[in-house]
Amino acid sequence: MTYRPEIDGLRAVAVVSVILFHAGVAGFSGGLVGVDVFLVISGYLITGIIVGQRSRGAFSLRSFWMRRIRRILPATLVVLVVCTPFALLWMMPDELEGFGQSLVSTILSGNNLLLYVSSGYFDTASEFKPLMHTWSLGVEEQFYLVFPLLLLVLLARSRRTALLGVAVLAVASIAVASWLVVVDPDAGFYLLPSRAWELLVGAGLALRMAGRGDAAPRLLGPRSAAAAAAVGLAAIVGAVVLVDGSTAVPPAVLAVPVVGTALVIAFAREGTLAARVLSRPVMVGVGLISFSAYLWHQPLFAFARVWSPEQPPVVVFVALSFASLGLAWLTWRFVETPFRSPSAVRPRVFVPVIGSTVVVVTAFGLVLNAGDGLPGRVYGPDVLADGAIDVMYVQRLIESDAARFVDDDRLNVFVVGNSFSRDLGNAVLETYPDARLEMIHQPGVLGCFDAEPRPAHFDERYEQADLILYATDRTYEPCVRDDLDRAVADGKEMFVGGAKNFGDNANWIIRQGPDERALLTNRVPEEIVDRDRVARELVPAEHLVPWLDLAEGGRIPITDEEGRILSPDRIHFTKYGAEYFGQRVLPETGLDAIMESVTPEE
Repeated sequence: MTYRPEIDGLRAVAVVSVILFHAGVAGFSGGLVGVDVFLVISGYLITGIIVGQRSRGAFSLRSFWMRRIRRILPATLVVLVVCTPFALLWMMPDELEGFGQSLVSTILSGNNLLLYVSSGYFDTASEFKPLMHTWSLGVEEQFYLVFPLLLLVLLARSRRTALLGVAVLAVASIAVASWLVVVDPDAGFYLLPSRAWELLVGAGLALRMAGRGDAAPRLLGPRSAAAAAAVGLAAIVGAVVLVDGSTAVPPAVLAVPVVGTALVIAFAREGTLAARVLSRPVMVGVGLISFSAYLWHQPLFAFARVWSPEQPPVVVFVALSFASLGLAWLTWRFVETPFRSPSAVRPRVFVPVIGSTVVVVTAFGLVLNAGDGLPGRVYGPDVLADGAIDVMYVQRLIESDAARFVDDDRLNVFVVGNSFSRDLGNAVLETYPDARLEMIHQPGVLGCFDAEPRPAHFDERYEQADLILYATDRTYEPCVRDDLDRAVADGKEMFVGGAKNFGDNANWIIRQGPDERALLTNRVPEEIVDRDRVARELVPAEHLVPWLDLAEGGRIPITDEEGRILSPDRIHFTKYGAEYFGQRVLPETGLDAIMESVTPEE
């Protein structure tokens, strides 16, 4: 294919948009659509390469895939290798375990699959994941693996058949994406079936332009074509500025930058306004290093967050954005460029160097995963016993799911809500270990008790309950007061867990010496303070468990007197957290008298 500088300029628009979105710079709320721009460009370029080489009788799958490996793997490995020691030194066990998983999945072109299956309530926040962004590489590489085979089959019939087949697949992918954005937004974001249409738009454009020497389709006159290219570029910029990237974006919205990219590729020819803008040296220069810039920016941002006890200011991320461009140039100059050329780095050098690096990085990732993030780096064996600091400690009450209470000689405790209610239940169990309790957890009730449909056994459990413990991580709705009034009228005790949060980041604990970890604190985020205020206004003090009473000067403990971590993920309790908060907060509530009444005297 003929080199087109305006496509490198388009890459620059895409990568800068993504970087500034992740940096939190105002005006780039939709910057993540830069990934969609990249996908269209990739679909266009690889299809053009396949069609062009096939027409000359020079195409082979082996050569194609080897070119992809040379293009992607060396620079990616450099980033993985450089990230690993910082992760080992700065990350707490749960985050390091996830990093190890990402090392392996990125090598295997499947980090999008890992992120999908691990996304959810107990997942580490994406901004703390240095390799979060490699999900898009997974999508592209999975496409590269499957699409050439299909394209060759279609081209064997005719180019028209191939174009029709690509169009059908794109429509099917759009349908899947439109469905998933409603029923499973994470799948719609991460998985190839819902992203393929963007690559296929580029592929269809390449098929349409094939045989024209890369000339624009003869659908428009010169002035109209120039206008179409300008509209396409404006569509991309408009999406970057106006789209809300914090929520799931439907294909109908993503179609704006996708179609805009197609218009630029098709019509931004020499002399057009769009081509002049995109072909400026600075744009082309950034475009040439865009792949490495994309690789570097997220690790820099993530490790800045991991290092800092609080969210760094935007100016730090702007500075790191420039640093990512500097690292990108070095990587492009000394890794990307030579390793892409078989004459510069011959196969007898490339294969052992890259192969051995892949083996070492993969092995290290497997060790981090199998070793649960190597918690022995931080704590001694006594602290690690019985999963006391594991993020899954909060899950243990899920096993308490009997259909009904069966022991009439115990206090029937009904724990209602999500994992925050299990935290409350665990605090009770750790604070009053000898109390005669039968505890059942009821998931799936995050609002009003009378809401329909109610989960199975809820009504029966409620009728038998003597004590109800309710908590959620969401802002409490007014109906919680109605639930409380109903419980009291029914002769039951009910307590509501207040808001809690352990700050922006706890990874900085690892940089403190063992003798310096006692009673460390983090600042409580403002939104949690607001949520706590709502809870206190809604729930009478005699029925509230106010966790934030332990926050002094807006700061909350994140380790106890022995330096043991109180929260594994900044929102839930470890066993030590349940003990620390339970023993200090619960005795100041009406729960204390209830628990004492069912605790046998020694």
